[in-house]
Amino acid sequence: MARQYIRKYELTISPVDADSRIIKDLRVSFEVTKSILSYPNLCRISIFNPNQDTISAIESKYTQIVLNAGYEGSMGLIFKGEIRNGFISKTKTDKIVTLYAGDGEKDWQNSFFNRTYSESVSMRQVIADVIATFKNTSQGALEGLPQTADKLLGQTISGSSKDVLDGFAKEYGFTWSIQDGELVTTPLEEPLQGDEAVVLNAKTGMINSPTITEIGVDVTCLLNPKLLPNRAIKIESLGSDVAIGNLYFREIKTTSGEGTYKIDEVTFSGDSREGDWISSIKARRI
Repeated sequence: MARQYIRKYELTISPVDADSRIIKDLRVSFEVTKSILSYPNLCRISIFNPNQDTISAIESKYTQIVLNAGYEGSMGLIFKGEIRNGFISKTKTDKIVTLYAGDGEKDWQNSFFNRTYSESVSMRQVIADVIATFKNTSQGALEGLPQTADKLLGQTISGSSKDVLDGFAKEYGFTWSIQDGELVTTPLEEPLQGDEAVVLNAKTGMINSPTITEIGVDVTCLLNPKLLPNRAIKIESLGSDVAIGNLYFREIKTTSGEGTYKIDEVTFSGDSREGDWISSIKARRI
């Protein structure tokens, strides 16, 4: 594993009708929240003292930004999406541009689905048909779907594409989300298949002890771009805290938090010059 010491980032700004700009030397701070929810993953990023060309590049709505971050030798993608809005503020020494962006934002807001199925089709095919209405979002892994959808025979399905997917997810028991421009589905209680679980312990950057929750665990570690929603993590820990809330008459098992979990949500937060450079994870036990 690369040494987790020298912070690295690269921010690419790609306006619709202009050349891309790459920022990697200015001071930036950010907070990226990614989850298994169907609502777009969100990013807030502040750029300190950008030049006028950079400011011009980010003025239009739906300009795409790509943020890679990590440590020297282990930098990776932590956000890809479109700008929602932004503003400029000033201090005595700095001009700061703060941007807010969503992953799949334009498609999530504007896509519409309308189709009548005259024969039996698999839910996988139906989901693929809905994804096709997302013009700028590609199809990712489709897992956790039933093989048939006979109840759709002769029915017309019409509405916002995101609402159609939400309805299917509730009825058939899967989750869907847009992750870095790809729409994926998974079983609620299981991670995506094929990726090896990310091991978290003191040597790989885990900070303090994990906190046991009702459904799994909360854990914080040094910023690691491999920690993504729907991926499995394996915690190796000597101790843990317990945070169950105001619940009574319930037996709580003594546990170290060790085990394998599915990531439900991860927040990447950092400042390239000072302060945090971490991943904060909420995960459920598999």
